[in-house]
Amino acid sequence: MGPVGSVAARSESARSQLPLSWEANRRAGLGELRHTASTGSTNDDLAGEARLGVRSPAVLVADHQTAGRGRLGRRWSDAAAGPHRADAALLVSFRFAAPVWSAFDRVVAVSAAALDAASAALRGGASTVRAKWPNDLLIESAAVSGKLAGVLSELVEGEPPVVVVGLGLNVAAAPAEAGAVSLAQAGSASTRDELLASIIDSVGGYLADPATARAQLRAASATIGRRVRVQRSDGTTLTGTAAGIDDAGRLILAGDAGEARIEAGDVFHLRS
Repeated sequence: MGPVGSVAARSESARSQLPLSWEANRRAGLGELRHTASTGSTNDDLAGEARLGVRSPAVLVADHQTAGRGRLGRRWSDAAAGPHRADAALLVSFRFAAPVWSAFDRVVAVSAAALDAASAALRGGASTVRAKWPNDLLIESAAVSGKLAGVLSELVEGEPPVVVVGLGLNVAAAPAEAGAVSLAQAGSASTRDELLASIIDSVGGYLADPATARAQLRAASATIGRRVRVQRSDGTTLTGTAAGIDDAGRLILAGDAGEARIEAGDVFHLRS
């Protein structure tokens, strides 16, 4: 289970490979920062440790994942799947101790911090980073548009309960998948270490003030106000206008058959 090598070795690797993030994490107190060249899934590693009783906060970064996961059991690919490219993507998971009722606040905090870091990396350019409900970041511009990042969370019940929040963000390269884009394609020269350090610096503030994180994501939403089609996990489909996102993270859909609040599903933005 988990990356090869001892925890101490992975911690020392983080110090040498991600020096800016190491210092940021030391300031933020988010637990031990670890680094591994390759693993199945950083989310699975931290969640698996929690199930075995290791419930302390931790941050795990991988250069490459062989079994990265997206929503609804889908595979998350990264550009390091070919020739080894440690700088291709930021693949990171955070483990937070969290009461069940506040687990969503941790997801929102990481998402908002990632939005801030990606936006700062493109500041002064023509591209804009937007949030697509429920868990994606997009780049939108005349020259480059597509999916930049995704967030995936998992609650591990127990005492105390913990939530693991994973982020995959395309930095220097994007995987060979339709619609995937990277920060580098949009003109950014930021490194994954710079991006992660920025995220870590912001997460603490958003954890303390989740309302601000929610407001930040709503303001950057590419979904609110759009005509959308929502396909739910049970196969049913709803169409309407995305009217908002409530404090529980549900999409408020002004549908053709009335208002609905949707907890999970795939959203397709429709042309006007």
